[in-house]
Order: sequence, then structure tokens, then C-alpha cells
Amino acid sequence: MSGWLIDTLIYTGLLIALVLVLRRPVGRTFGPQLAYGLWALPFLRLLLPPIVLPASFRPEVEPVPVTAMAIDVQWIDYAPPVDVVALPAPVTSVAPSVPAAVVWEWPTLGEAALAVWFGGALAFLAWRIVMYRKMRREVLADARPVGEIGNIRLIETPMITAPVAFGVLDKVIALPPLFMAQPDLPARDLAIEHELSHHRANDLLANFAAQALLAVHWFNPLAWLGWRAMRRDQEAACDARVLNGRGREERAIYAALIADIAAGPRLALAAPMACPVLGERSIVHRLRSLSMGDISERRRWLGRGLIATGALALPLTASISYAAGAQEPEAPLPPEAPAAVEPPIPPEAPLAPEAPLPPEAPQAGQAPVQHFELRHEGAGRAPEVRQFTLRREPGAHGTLPDMPQMPRMEVQALGTPSDPDFGQKMEAWGKEMEKWGEEWGEKYAELMEKQAEQWAEAGRRAEPEVVQSCNPSERRRNRTSDGRQRIVICERDYQMAAASGLRQARASIARNPQISEEVRREVLDDLDDEIRRIENERE
Repeated sequence: MSGWLIDTLIYTGLLIALVLVLRRPVGRTFGPQLAYGLWALPFLRLLLPPIVLPASFRPEVEPVPVTAMAIDVQWIDYAPPVDVVALPAPVTSVAPSVPAAVVWEWPTLGEAALAVWFGGALAFLAWRIVMYRKMRREVLADARPVGEIGNIRLIETPMITAPVAFGVLDKVIALPPLFMAQPDLPARDLAIEHELSHHRANDLLANFAAQALLAVHWFNPLAWLGWRAMRRDQEAACDARVLNGRGREERAIYAALIADIAAGPRLALAAPMACPVLGERSIVHRLRSLSMGDISERRRWLGRGLIATGALALPLTASISYAAGAQEPEAPLPPEAPAAVEPPIPPEAPLAPEAPLPPEAPQAGQAPVQHFELRHEGAGRAPEVRQFTLRREPGAHGTLPDMPQMPRMEVQALGTPSDPDFGQKMEAWGKEMEKWGEEWGEKYAELMEKQAEQWAEAGRRAEPEVVQSCNPSERRRNRTSDGRQRIVICERDYQMAAASGLRQARASIARNPQISEEVRREVLDDLDDEIRRIENERE
């Protein structure tokens, strides 16, 4: 990326310098329009991407041969032995160290320069956009529409003294006040035609595009000279388009119009991206271009061919890089020897289910007890057994009659649905359940219904009795005649508690200095009324 940026800066700068040298000879030979067309070359070079060639196109670098030096041992003179001299003891005091100077490395300097350049380019673009928007806003503030030509609006505004064209999407031609009412109609029409020519030739779009090139070279004085020279060539090319095919009289009127506009104040500083007249040198350049004779069509085509040839030669200046070559695949590492396979651990044998508890024989005066057991497979297909005990309390409707136990479904004995005799076992168990239900199902259902009635009666007896009364004798009775809990509620006590809370709130508000006197008085009156209402209801 940095290599492409450096190449772009160098070659676009050289092309700007080349156009500055060639623009006048090209203008005299091929006309001002071809001189203006030269400025497309630096912009096209700015848009030129880097070229990546295949790796096979990379030039091979021959290795530099290194010759080994043969040393003849017999010609080496050995130095005489040196006596060993004892050094003095090291000095304990250390001189103050001088801080080393900061050493900048090239990569660090390059990154800093790139950051400064990028920040300057962004600041330049932001400044140009802000200035243009400010100019447009000021010109359109007190503008008065005076007509339209196609999609181009004509307005009169007191902010300018000479016609100005601006806008790329919303195209506008701004005129001085009463410009459309001046009596010199030929001069007026030529001035408007000049601004229309700017819009039709997309000169405003070219000015906006040139800001990118100028932002890249914001630090380069040569680029600023090129920008002003391009603007002069643009005005001269626009003049040539307007006067193409016109007579000497119209050319004289047009030259006088340029001189009159140049004598007044200009909008060049307020509109850096519009199309104003740029200084006295621009007037001289434009008037000189008007004095040139018409260029033949043959020379025009020759000039266009030269510019096209220059554009086709731009790829010769592109940044060239080479694609990464295909690296030879490394030899695969030999596969590691497989580890010895350990024999699988045999599964542990499932625990034998515990024997069911025998039913307890009911003793005299005790409720009968019945045990239930549920077997199923748990986590890891391990058998699980859950046991339940049902104790039936004797009641007014008698106890559970002596009947055989409901047939059990042994899941472990039935097996799985994939077993061949699973269906037969399920059918046998179903017949046992059906037989038991025909004999004992109705009795069992009647008993459960009676049991439910007993539970409902017990729930009704457990429901407390709620009484509203402030009589002390009533409040002392906490049980009913049938043994239920009795709750007595006195509404007067709640009213007294509410009145006490309101009095505490009133005292707190009366002591609060942050409340205004008017608000405090209004709140206290409302609280007093509520307290009196509660006390009256209590009496």
C-alpha cells in the first residue's frame, strides 16, 4: 500500500509539472479545449490501480557466487606471547550517566509521515466542502428565481456582481440583481451562454473531481499552481465553446463583457469549487485565446490522438507487484502409530430388586394399610424401584372392603417392545386388569367418591368464621360451637390507625421548611378534613 501511494504521488506530481509546461504550446497549436483536456492525465493516473502480475513473470535473481579463500597456514605469523598485567581494582563511584538521544528508525518516521499526510488530506477535503456549502447557502439565501433552461435554474441574488455557475446535481446559474432587465441583450445572452456551457460540459463535476488530486498533493506547491492553471484553461475552453462559429462582432462584445466582469469584485475566494474568473492573468489568458484563429478539424483530431496516446501510456507508470508463487508442498509427516486399544470395561451387573414388603395386617382400632411398588428404568438403564403406602382412615362410611390387590405391571418382566413375547405379556396383563375391574372397579369407585366427600367436609370444617364487630365479648370468642376458628374484625380500630397515620403525616409536613406556605396550607387543610371525616364515622 505504501509503495503504491509513493508511486502515485511521484507520477501524478510529474504529470502536473508536464502539463504546466505543455499547456501553452498545446493551446496555441491545437486550441484551448485540447489544452484543458491535458489535465485529465494526472487525474487518470490517480485512479490507476496497482498492477499485480503472475508469479511466473517475476525476474529471477541470480545468486552472487561466493569464493572461498584458501589460507596457507605456513605464511601466518604467530604473535609473541604477551605478559599478563594485573588491572587495578574497579572504581566504585559511578559517573552520572548522560541520557541517550532518541533514535528514530525509518519505519517509525514513515508511519508518522503517512499519518500527517492522511490527516492533511482529510482536513483539506473537509475545508473545501464546508466553504462550498457556505457559498451556496449565502448565494441562495436571498435569491429570486427568474427562469429555467432545461434542468438549470436561473436566479438573481445581491450576493454577487457577476454571473456564476455552481451545482452538480442541482444546477444553478446565479446572476446579479436586474441582470435579466439590462438593455444590452447580446452581452447578457453571451454571459448566460458562458455559464450554460460550464454546466453542459460538466466543468463543475471536473472541479469536484480535481479536489481529490489536490487533496493528495495538499503539501505540494506545484499542485496548487496546477489547480489555478487548470481553472484558467477551463475558462478559455468554455470561451472557445461559446464563440465557436460566431462572427467578429460577437467576439468583440464577448471580449468587452469579460473585461467588464473582471473590473468588478469576484467570488473566487468565496467559491473555491465554482467557476469564477481567476485573477488578472486569467483575463489576459482568456483574451489572448479569443484572438486566436479557428483551429482546423484536422489539428483538433491530431491533438485528441496525442492526449489519447498519453492516456494509453499511463499503465507504464503503474505500481507493479507479483503474486505470491505457489510454494512446494511440504512432505507429509509419517502417521503416528495408533495407540493400543484398551479392552472395553464390562458393564456392571444390575442390582437385584428388593423384595416387596408384605402388607401389614391391620390391628384392632387401626386403619388398614396397603403397599404399592413401581419399577422402571432410570438413568443409564439402571432399574429403579419406588414404593408407596396407602393408609385408609376409617370413617362414617366404613373401611375399604377386603378385595384382592390390583394386578401389577412388572416393567422388567415384560421386557421391551422388540421382544417377541412382549405383546402376549401385555395382553395377559390387560385381561387381568379387565377381570379385576369388572369385579371390584365399581366398589373401588364408590369408596373413592365417599372419601372425596369426607375430604370436602373436612375442608369445610377447617374454614374459619369471619365476623365484623367491635363488641369486646364477641372479640373474646375465638372458636365456634363446632370447633372452627373465629376471626373478629373491628372497623373502628382500622379507622383509628388511619387517623393516627394522617396526624403523623400532618406533623411532618407542618415542620418541612422546603414546602412553600401556600402549598403547605392547602395540604394541611385537606389532611384536617380527612381526619375529621374519619373521627365522625368512628363515633
